[in-house]
Amino acid sequence: MRQEHVSASESRGGRSVHDRPPIVITTADHDSILALLRREPADPLVRDFLREELHRADVVSSAIAPRSLVMMGSEVTFVDRSTERVRRVRLVYPDEADGYTSVSVLSTVGSALLGLGPGQSILCADREGERRLTVLEIEGRAQDCR
Repeated sequence: MRQEHVSASESRGGRSVHDRPPIVITTADHDSILALLRREPADPLVRDFLREELHRADVVSSAIAPRSLVMMGSEVTFVDRSTERVRRVRLVYPDEADGYTSVSVLSTVGSALLGLGPGQSILCADREGERRLTVLEIEGRAQDCR
């Protein structure tokens, strides 16, 4: 059964940190993404959103992190509720992203999916407006991911 997190504020288009679903991020992903934000240019909207996500996340070691989380290298199937389009992508670092089968953690979609589990939804914004993404399925982390 799928659960969706939609708050009253979210239904009005709010993006408060308190309105977002809980997320879990591994220590390794947390540290590497923080370092990435320090050295790579990123869209200010995405950069600020990702910093907020890293700050509010429950950070755990890789040894105890559930495998059903969107982590760096995970393959994620999700639906964009604004278009009802279902996509399957791998979450990767910017130099590995092609925008079709893999998305960068520094993109709107990639930063929004990080740390979510199946059934969780999140509202994210880009220059064209807001959209809600819902995670449907997650395949494990790739072996060669940093």
